[in-house]
Amino acid sequence: MTITLIEVSHALWGKPDLKEEMEIVTGIGIIMIGWGVLLEERRTLREIFGLLDGPDEAWQSAIDHACHNYGVGQLSIGLMAEICIELIKIPNTIIYTGEVDDYLVAAGLFCVGMGALLLVRHVLVMFFFLPRSVAAAH
Repeated sequence: MTITLIEVSHALWGKPDLKEEMEIVTGIGIIMIGWGVLLEERRTLREIFGLLDGPDEAWQSAIDHACHNYGVGQLSIGLMAEICIELIKIPNTIIYTGEVDDYLVAAGLFCVGMGALLLVRHVLVMFFFLPRSVAAAH
């Protein structure tokens, strides 16, 4: 995501054709959506594989809750990045974006940046704040 932010931002407003940059943002957006769905459905995956009701269920439930919340965020932000790029791909006779293509790619790139920040925050919550909240509950 960081490399995407660097590479795509260098191309904005500097070249007439942003097809490659649009593909990059689209690809990262799809990865964000997929990652968000997996995070969001962590509890369901544990259920499918018979991993519910173990001795550490309180801990796992706290992780499920955090993953669900951050997964919804990642999914939503990834979808917004995709929407920005898809608006450009729709023919101008349907939705005219002729002069704002660079801005839409920039908006998609902004969503990628927000998704990266959300991932960093999720990691911080998982490593530093979640252990304290579970320990305090016991």
